[in-house]
Amino acid sequence: MKVTPLDIQQKRFHVAFRGYERTEVEAFLDVVREEMEGLVREVTELREFHQTYDERMRDYRDREDTLKSTMITTHKLVEDLRENARKESALMVKDAEIKYQQTLERAREERLNLESEILELRRQKHHFLEDMKKMIQMHLEMVHFEEGGSEGKAEQPAAKAD
Repeated sequence: MKVTPLDIQQKRFHVAFRGYERTEVEAFLDVVREEMEGLVREVTELREFHQTYDERMRDYRDREDTLKSTMITTHKLVEDLRENARKESALMVKDAEIKYQQTLERAREERLNLESEILELRRQKHHFLEDMKKMIQMHLEMVHFEEGGSEGKAEQPAAKAD
């Protein structure tokens, strides 16, 4: 049976001949009741504290679990980002190498085209100079012919005058 401070306060003893001093018993019961009230309050406060403590511990454990989960997710995300960055950089390097090779090939083709054009232009220049020489030679021959023909004509009339 549980005894409460109210039970102690309301407890009445039978009066008997040669019994205990009633005022002393009541005074003692008051002290016991007050002490028991204090203990009941303390137990109640401790239970409330314990309950609050348990709730706070659950909250802290939940937070810890959330934090651990967040850290794991963040770590995985960082690793994924690193891996993606490595892959992207490898792709960029590969793309740069391909573009370099394409540019180099275009430059080689352009060089070959330019060399071919230079050879063609040299050939055309050579032919042009040869044609020019022939034209100049032909004009020189015409000039010599004209000079020789006009001298012959000029001498002919002078010969008649003689």
